[in-house]
Amino acid sequence: MARSCMHCEWCLSGDHNLCAQAQRALVVGRHGGFADKVRAHFAWVVPLPEGVPSATAGPLFCGGVTVFNPILQLGIKPTDRVGVIGIGGLGHMALSFLHAWGCDVTAFTSSPDKEAEARELGANHVVISTDSEALKAVANSFNVIISTVNVSLDWPAYITALRPRGRLHLVGAVLAPLELSVFALMMAQKSVSASPIGSPVTIANMLQFAARHSVEPITETYPLDQVNEALEKLRHGKPRYRLVLKQ
Repeated sequence: MARSCMHCEWCLSGDHNLCAQAQRALVVGRHGGFADKVRAHFAWVVPLPEGVPSATAGPLFCGGVTVFNPILQLGIKPTDRVGVIGIGGLGHMALSFLHAWGCDVTAFTSSPDKEAEARELGANHVVISTDSEALKAVANSFNVIISTVNVSLDWPAYITALRPRGRLHLVGAVLAPLELSVFALMMAQKSVSASPIGSPVTIANMLQFAARHSVEPITETYPLDQVNEALEKLRHGKPRYRLVLKQ
């Protein structure tokens, strides 16, 4: 984000990212990654701490804070068992942050060939989500499950995987309605929630945490004159896991 109104109740309470009046994105509707300068309100300009390379900082300001924000907002504890659905642009950073936070982390993936990488990123366990028996085996296991995917899944199966008072939290933009049984939520006091990026303070905390624990997104760097190759890779969903253009 480039700015918020700075005078609504959300901005004044520190939740600038929830401002509904004058939010403006840093790149959407502007020159984006092709700009050589950007303009933003000073409150939204967060300096990079030492230890965070500029080449990998960009994805932290978007996907990084998107998956770090729930750790703070939901009060996730180092003793919690947390599941992450999807090992992609968001999911791979979620695994690294939660591992550094101290949680027992399980990666849910539909790609068996990603198991080794998920463990390298910090997953203690890996569940192949296309295996219905594997999903049944983790019933009543998790305090929180964070979904980073943008497609509809067998949401009732993930609700079953939650412990009492557990929460399914969405940071992936699923466009289709979620079909869930209220009764399944009610009897064990489970819940479903979602969140966007974080506030400037949350971004600053995320960067400090990333620097302290050497958390970095996995990126592929392209010189600007190869931008068409980079975009073609993006169109086919092949990046690992963020593409960076170098001027």
